[in-house]
Amino acid sequence: MRRLFVDPFKAKGSWYKGNIHTHSAESDGTRSPEQLVSMYLEGGYDFLSITDHSVVTDVTGLGGRGLLLIPGEELCVGRSRAGTHYHLVGVGVHETLPFTDFDYDLDPQRVVDKVNGQGGISLLAHPYWSGLCHGDMIAVEGVCGVEIYNTSCDYERNTGLSASHVDGLIAAGRRPHIFAVDDHHGADRPTMPVDACGAWVMVKAPSLSERDILESVRGGLFYSSTGPEIKKMAVDGEGVIHVKCSPAKTVSFVSTPSLGMKFHARDGPITSVSYPGRPGETYVRVEVTDFEGRTAWSNPIYNV
Repeated sequence: MRRLFVDPFKAKGSWYKGNIHTHSAESDGTRSPEQLVSMYLEGGYDFLSITDHSVVTDVTGLGGRGLLLIPGEELCVGRSRAGTHYHLVGVGVHETLPFTDFDYDLDPQRVVDKVNGQGGISLLAHPYWSGLCHGDMIAVEGVCGVEIYNTSCDYERNTGLSASHVDGLIAAGRRPHIFAVDDHHGADRPTMPVDACGAWVMVKAPSLSERDILESVRGGLFYSSTGPEIKKMAVDGEGVIHVKCSPAKTVSFVSTPSLGMKFHARDGPITSVSYPGRPGETYVRVEVTDFEGRTAWSNPIYNV
């Protein structure tokens, strides 16, 4: 079995923790950009993208404290089969995109093409929360990836996990990267936790620079998490996938519909596991879940 595995664990560089979907008081968030910088620095993050609606927020002068700030923007456009908007995030865009937010008549493809044309990376945000179906998602080409987990959507509506949407898109032939993000807005309701520092991407890059981070993300040299650590992944000559991780309750090898396999802790936590694969699989992605219900997600490994 021959597998196509983009291996961040063997890539040169260091690991950097970041959140690439965040809102400030410049749009519909409640905290200033300065407050966000302090919050994410305290949370141990290395980089942050403030992706306000309809505007690339000016972060000039906010760097220099050890947190790399990457400009970004979010737009809500188009119309799904359910009558909802597509939410698209552009990371690494330095000029406000020339579109109107919440425009039902604007083709989402135009936003994706514009972000990509500016050298940014485009994400399809929280498809479960947005009411998107697989048909809606397959209609848009060229996105770098899809949010598999969104802290704000989870805390606010319990619609933050979009795993089935991601798998449906892959089963249909697309090859998206997988992202966990905060989408922080800061509602600060007494009945919910603050939707910040709850999810992140761990990126392997040569340096903590915008160029290197974006290139590594674009190339799939990262994994996502809400807590667990994927310490190593490897694919041997027989196609067996080997995983080492922080103590886990389960490790799941999610694959082509009806295939894959889930391993459960028995006599102690799982810290390493190997999966030989099953006939008929076209892809495998790994989910590591700890005893507190937090999860880490690898990017997919494709069979070729």
